[in-house]
Amino acid sequence: MNNKTAVSTRIDIYDPAMCCSTGVCGPDVDDSLTDFANDVKWMKVQGIEVNRFNLGQEPEAFKSNPEVLTRLKSSGSDILPIIFVNGEMVSEGGYPDRQQLMEWLSDSPKQSQNGAAQSSPGTDQILNNLEAAVTDGNEIQVRAIFHQGESSGVSIQEMVQAMQAGINNRQRITESTLQTAHELLGVQGSGCTPGGGCC
Repeated sequence: MNNKTAVSTRIDIYDPAMCCSTGVCGPDVDDSLTDFANDVKWMKVQGIEVNRFNLGQEPEAFKSNPEVLTRLKSSGSDILPIIFVNGEMVSEGGYPDRQQLMEWLSDSPKQSQNGAAQSSPGTDQILNNLEAAVTDGNEIQVRAIFHQGESSGVSIQEMVQAMQAGINNRQRITESTLQTAHELLGVQGSGCTPGGGCC
């Protein structure tokens, strides 16, 4: 694996509740957890960024990822682990072997010659979700989707444009709501209400 691929690749693993960060502890250790812990070490040696989140120790990480939270609500913790490669969910319900990891990594977005990661197929969806989250004023989702965009190689400029579009949407909604409120309250162009004492 070349360095360009390694630098542009990030793996996020949302583990079920375990006694430690890897689950490789206690007298009865699951062989799949041991193998995967070794694979994580191997990926890090390749220069790949690997982040593991334990449901029992880091529940906030699960709450801040809308896709993970949705899957947990619909299927429960049995759906874990959920694994993302560059912000795209690639697996749930079990740990992959090294062969599967190598296939995912070979399919992940590569860096272009200027050092910027190429956009993944989910770029439009991420930008649409980001605009919608800003429009709704959902700060938690805005942060989560922004970080997902970074992981997926979406450019900062594209995300700024999506957020600005969301801000514009929110302003239009606010202005429309205010106009309706003014009409209902009988507010004149001067902003005074009948009997309000300001005129």
